[in-house]
Amino acid sequence: MRLVALLQARNEQRFLPGWLENVAPAVDGIIALDDGSEDATAEILAAHPKVLQVIRNPAGQPWNERGNQMALIKAGRQHGAQWVLCVDADERLEQRFARDVAVILDDADAKGIEAYSLRFRELWNDRSHYRKDGIWGRKARYGLFRNDIRQTKFDPRPLHRYWMPLEIVTRLASVGAHLPHNLYHLRMVFAEDRHARYQRYVTMDPDSRYQPQGYDYLVDETGMELATIPPDRDFLPLRDAALFE
Repeated sequence: MRLVALLQARNEQRFLPGWLENVAPAVDGIIALDDGSEDATAEILAAHPKVLQVIRNPAGQPWNERGNQMALIKAGRQHGAQWVLCVDADERLEQRFARDVAVILDDADAKGIEAYSLRFRELWNDRSHYRKDGIWGRKARYGLFRNDIRQTKFDPRPLHRYWMPLEIVTRLASVGAHLPHNLYHLRMVFAEDRHARYQRYVTMDPDSRYQPQGYDYLVDETGMELATIPPDRDFLPLRDAALFE
C-alpha cells in the first residue's frame, strides 16, 4: 500500500465527516486511533470504507500524544504503508493535493526525498481567510514522509513532536522538501475555539517547555492580516458542517 493516512482523535465527531471527505481521496487507506472518545468518533471512522483499522484506547486516560503516534506508526508498518500522511481531524488538505500526490511520490522516489512539508494555514473568522502576518505566514509542517521500517528512533517529546523518525529529522537538509500545497486548520476559525486551544496548551505546557514562543499569540490579533484562499487552492468539503453547526 503506497500511502496511508494516520489520525489520532478524541471526541472529534464534529470534524470527522469533513476530514474523511477531504483526506480519503488522497490516500489508499486510513488508520485511526480513537483515544477514549465519548462521542461517535470511533463509529464514524469504522464505518468509512477506506479505514483499514481503528485502534481504541479506553476512556479516562490522559492524552498521550507520543504513545498514540507511535501506535499509529507501528500499525502503518504492519499494513505495509510505503508513505504516511499525518493530518489532524480539524485540518484540511487543499483540493489539488489529492490530484498531485501520485506525482509527488514518484518525484520523491526519483530524487531520494523522504519527507515533505506543507504550508500550514490557520483559518480565521471564516473558511475563506487565513492569517498571514508574522509567525502565521511562516508556518509549515512535515506531515508526509516515507515509512521505512529500518528507522526506529523517534522524537521523545510529549508535545509538538515530529511524527517522522529521527533518522529523517536529522537529515532534513538533504532528504526533506517543501510542497506548495496548503494544509488548512479549522480550529482557529471561531474565537471560542481559539481560546479553548490556548487554554489546552497552557494547561499541558505551562512553562512553554515545548514551544519557546509560548501560546499567547494564539489569541492575539494585534497587527492581524488576512489572506483570501484563491479558488484553485480551496479545499473539500466546500460546506463543512464543522464550520456551520
